[in-house]
Amino acid sequence: MNSQILNLNYLYVFDCLDLIHIQIKDWKKKDKRFVSTKASDYVMDCLQDNSCVTLTAPSGAGKSFISRHAALLLQKEGYKIIPVYTPTDIRNYYKPGKLTMFIVDDICGNFVANQSQIENWKQLLPVIDTIIADKCCKIIVSCRLQVYTDVKFNILVSFKSCECNLTSYSLCLTSKEKHNIANQYIGTSINTINVATNNNDFFPLLCSLYDDKKHADVSEFFNNPFDVYKSELDKLSEHGDDGNYKIFGLALCVLFNNRLAETWFQNKVTDEQRHIIEDTCEACGINRNTSKSKLNKALDTLDETFICKQNGMYRTIHDKLLDFLAHYFGQKMIECLIDHGDSNLLHQRFVWQKSDEKTSNIDFTIEIPEDCLELFLERFIKDWLAGKVAVVFNYNNMNISSFRQQLIQYLQQLDKL
Repeated sequence: MNSQILNLNYLYVFDCLDLIHIQIKDWKKKDKRFVSTKASDYVMDCLQDNSCVTLTAPSGAGKSFISRHAALLLQKEGYKIIPVYTPTDIRNYYKPGKLTMFIVDDICGNFVANQSQIENWKQLLPVIDTIIADKCCKIIVSCRLQVYTDVKFNILVSFKSCECNLTSYSLCLTSKEKHNIANQYIGTSINTINVATNNNDFFPLLCSLYDDKKHADVSEFFNNPFDVYKSELDKLSEHGDDGNYKIFGLALCVLFNNRLAETWFQNKVTDEQRHIIEDTCEACGINRNTSKSKLNKALDTLDETFICKQNGMYRTIHDKLLDFLAHYFGQKMIECLIDHGDSNLLHQRFVWQKSDEKTSNIDFTIEIPEDCLELFLERFIKDWLAGKVAVVFNYNNMNISSFRQQLIQYLQQLDKL
């Protein structure tokens, strides 16, 4: 039995190393268009003096791009790059005295602070401290600003020692740097946008997304990126079943909170899958009996435009695009999302807000309308009964007094058992 476990572990590590090789090859390809900034220079300076550096900023500001660029520069100095997918990876791949660069992307959540992920990292703090003390190792972490500033994150003191806030006054993009980035991706069309006054924190991402899509109106894209994607999705839905099959695929990515496994489309339809397919098909205006294979083929046509496949998972090409899509489908098919959406998706992004009690300052949250509150409370109880206590109680809604009142009233109506 022990030898079987060792063989499985060996195969797992081998597969992961193969995936890492493919991923780094992709990083090198994209890094050819990297534009140096004072922020990227500062990050490299910090890495010379610190074993652990945390890059913070809103989604789309270039955290991942800069951290990967830094890792590739250190690779030339002999460092081995290890992208960290789960907290235990950092323990499994650590070799004392070996030049190693660990990359942790979107630590502890990509929308709000994830309590369970924080707990997982907390348990590994002794290992992290050992690695930081090893002068041969570096850890570079990217973290959304709203996650880093969450009081729950403070317990991870090892990742608080050196912060580089890319949107701070001293590190934010200058007009010249924006021009250089825009010129790299947009070229001659740069004169149609006012780069100097564009205050989007996700300006670098917009340049990359525009380059991918080659949208006709560059000014409209930069001023109203969500409206541009909304218009494109609306147009897709006007192209009959073929367009709506693609809409279905994107909705499914949202339902699974950007972790839709390729294997989900394989084998016979399970009872759970049938309910999801039927309800989502109805919301998308297509036949409820549409086959998984047909829906899978439609999703594959969106590869490298809206979505990509990584490590056996379908996900959006950037987390910011998931923000757009979740907000879009939250307006189009909110009941379907409440019924079938991933628990973290629901409790992180859905917010109950009375008109006189606005509390969320996070972009692209989904407001729960009055007529859907009871449905949301039913799902709340369902997740609670399933043992997902941290998920339902640690997010936005429990900080809102009117939601707590509604929840108590709803609980009082239930059978005591």
